Amino acid sequence: MQKLIAIIFCLFLASCASIRPESASDYKDQLQYPDETGNFVMINKKIFDEPMLGVLLEYTNKQYTRDNIDLYVYPIASFDWSDKEETLGEEMQRVLAEIDQAIEYGYYKARSPEVTEAYSFSEAGKEYSGLKSSFEFTDNNGIKYYSNAYLFLDKDKYLKFRTSFNSIDTVPWNGDEAVRELLPAIQVPSESEYMAGLRAEHKKRVMQDIMKLLLQAAQENAEE
Repeated sequence: MQKLIAIIFCLFLASCASIRPESASDYKDQLQYPDETGNFVMINKKIFDEPMLGVLLEYTNKQYTRDNIDLYVYPIASFDWSDKEETLGEEMQRVLAEIDQAIEYGYYKARSPEVTEAYSFSEAGKEYSGLKSSFEFTDNNGIKYYSNAYLFLDKDKYLKFRTSFNSIDTVPWNGDEAVRELLPAIQVPSESEYMAGLRAEHKKRVMQDIMKLLLQAAQENAEE
């Protein structure tokens, strides 16, 4: 049911305007993030016009500048994310599908099969738990990268890390250190008025559709 709700919600959002409304999350002033940590420094911040895409923070490794750490913060496309494991798992499948689509479009050459596992760590007495997928990909110049995708939930938003480490510069490595340094310093805005309105309207429509299906089923059973 939750998967169906998410799909319907995405279709519902596709019909909405892509011009960023004023009532969307304020990533300019209300998103807290580090400009620099021990090993990483931010090089770019992009707030997308489409509210569902959220914001992108780009970091680089101070020692290996061809390494990339991208952090996306964006709203959950559902009014129900109470099942954290299911919510993270379904979103990770979408993340991997996006990478495969990029390969299909010719942005990369290929990738290895992923290994997906639960990922957690503690920092300053707080526990952070999410999902991690690891794989290698090869660019069009034949250079191999050690890559990871991480997903976490905070308030009504996903925090998605995409890390890529150039095999020429580094030993086989993953993005754990980047996540451990960056994630505890991130504070996301609360649910926006824009998303609250979309979710409320969508929930109403879904409940109405469910009631119609139940009444239809009851009527069909009565006629048998």
